[in-house]
Amino acid sequence: MARYKIKAIELAKELNVSANSVSNLRNSDTMPRIDGYSLNNLCNALNRLAPYAPEEITPLTLIDYTRDPEPENEINLPVRIDSQKTEISNKSIKSKRKNITNSLKIIISEAESA
Repeated sequence: MARYKIKAIELAKELNVSANSVSNLRNSDTMPRIDGYSLNNLCNALNRLAPYAPEEITPLTLIDYTRDPEPENEINLPVRIDSQKTEISNKSIKSKRKNITNSLKIIISEAESA
């Protein structure tokens, strides 16, 4: 938002949400859950508020991805679930990352096709 000189209160009014909601989204350290409809509305609102932006604001403009470094050795992390120890292997972690990546792709494609 700062890149386009858009104030949180302006975006909140445009989206018909509270300023706190915009602030929480903006200051989040992790990718919040957002459906394709909401992501599309967010991009449309940002484009209305920044008509002179050098490029159209899209989901790809909003999401920054940094790949995690690959571990050198297999890591087994002990996790306690219902008082039982379980091991989570790298395969399980990679599978979860793949699921998250696929979910992001679906959200982006839904927003682009809307």
